[in-house]
Order: sequence, then structure tokens, then C-alpha cells
Amino acid sequence: MNFEPFKLVPVGHVRKEGETFIEILPEFGEAMDGLNEGDWIKLILWFHASDRPERRSILKVHPYNNPANPLRGVFATRSPVRPNPLAIYAVRINRVEGNRLYIDWIDAMDGTPVVDIKILVERLDCPEKSPEGVVNRKGT
Repeated sequence: MNFEPFKLVPVGHVRKEGETFIEILPEFGEAMDGLNEGDWIKLILWFHASDRPERRSILKVHPYNNPANPLRGVFATRSPVRPNPLAIYAVRINRVEGNRLYIDWIDAMDGTPVVDIKILVERLDCPEKSPEGVVNRKGT
């Protein structure tokens, strides 16, 4: 298959300066309207440090980069090595100051591009059971 590339633009960056926060770029400041302390959001990040052609072609990994774990398809893991190195985090906003959303620590590097932010909707993002009644397993 031949796919056409498409463009994602960062709306901000992860910053780690004593505390962890998302620094929203000035041109996207109005998009923060309605976000408040205590809100849960989903961050969609581009793991730019993992974005190399040879890493995009890896389709199976040892979870947690531990060879003792059996190989799994990257879609069944949270590995940064994947066809599109996106990362998704559910985080609580601890406080909002200007163009900064202060959050708890996440394992993204300082400077990691944030490509989108969405509010967390419990019925869509945190189902207890699948439609078939199977409880979701913990991610690897």
C-alpha cells in the first residue's frame, strides 16, 4: 500500500522545569478556554525522538523493552516504537497558569510535541466492560 503523508502541527510542548506542564503555543491559546483545574484531559503527543524510518517498520516488540517478555504486536503495547509514534496520556490538570497546563509527571521527554488535547469522557474513554461483557485488561 502507498499512503500519502499528512501534516500534524504541534499545539504545544511538554515541559519539565521542576514541575511537568504543557506549554501551549500562543496561536492556540484560545483553544484552552473551558479547561480548568481538576479537569481530566487526554494528551496526544508525537514521540519525535522515536521517529526514524527503521523504527516505524518494527511491528513487534518485547513489552517494556524486556527480552524476558514475549514479542507482541506494537498495537498491543505502549511502546514508542510504532508506525506512527503517537502517545496518548490521560492526565488531570493540577492548575492552569496563562498558557500552561500543570499536570503530574509523565514519561515523555522535555520538548515532546503535543499534537492535540481532548477532554476525557468517561463513557467513551474509560469503559469498565466491552460490549461483549469482557473486562478490559491492563495495558502493556
